[in-house]
Amino acid sequence: MNADAADIDMDAAYYLEQVNYATNATAWMIEGDDQVAWISIRDRTCIGPNPLPCRIRLTRERTRVIVTRDPIPHIPHN
Repeated sequence: MNADAADIDMDAAYYLEQVNYATNATAWMIEGDDQVAWISIRDRTCIGPNPLPCRIRLTRERTRVIVTRDPIPHIPHN
């Protein structure tokens, strides 16, 4: 459950970043190349008999990075 919660938190942070933290945003979730690459790295890094603690730790760290970095400008989708 903690791994799922960590993923949900990260997805929410990534979504908010993608919509520039707009409170009334209605947008499609954007899977950026950086996010896809990061998930791949996490999954290759967290291996072994009990990968969940590693996955949770790395996902929480990724979430922290997303919510504390400067917002990136986005071009509106028409």
